[in-house]
Amino acid sequence: MDFLQYAKDKHEIEQVYILYCDLVDHKQFDGMTGVFTHDAIQDYSAAYNNVVHGVEPLIASMHANLGEGSNCGPTHHNVVNFRVSVEGDTAESRAHYYAVHKGLNAYEGQIYSMWGEYHDFWLRTPQGWRVNKRFYTIFLTEGPHQICGRP
Repeated sequence: MDFLQYAKDKHEIEQVYILYCDLVDHKQFDGMTGVFTHDAIQDYSAAYNNVVHGVEPLIASMHANLGEGSNCGPTHHNVVNFRVSVEGDTAESRAHYYAVHKGLNAYEGQIYSMWGEYHDFWLRTPQGWRVNKRFYTIFLTEGPHQICGRP
C-alpha cells in the first residue's frame, strides 16, 4: 500500500474514534450509525459478559444506560495510542481509552472512571470507514460502575 493512502486511511479511522467520543459525550447516540456498520458486533464479554449484535441495539443500550433517565450525567471520553493496519478495504486497530462519567440520582457527586482498549475490525463503506466488530476491554476502573445504568 502506498504511504499516502495509508496515512489518509489511518487519519479517517482516527477521526471515527473521535466521532465516537463526541457522540457519547454529547449524548447523540443515534449518530453511532456513523461509527458502526448496521450489522456490527460489539463484544463486551471481557467486561460485561455481553455481546451486542447490530448498531440499533447498541444505540438503545446507550440511551438506556447513559442517556436521559439513567444514573449517568456528563461524560468525557478520550482515545489515544492508535495502532492501525490497513489492507485494502479492511483494517484492524487498537486504541486505548479513558472515560469519566459523572453520577446522578443516588450517585450524585460521584465519578466512575474507566481505562481500557478498543480492538476494532473495520470495513471501508461508501459512507467511509465503519467498525464491523469491536472487542471492548477494561484495564482499570475507579468508582461505582452503577453510574452507567438505570436507577
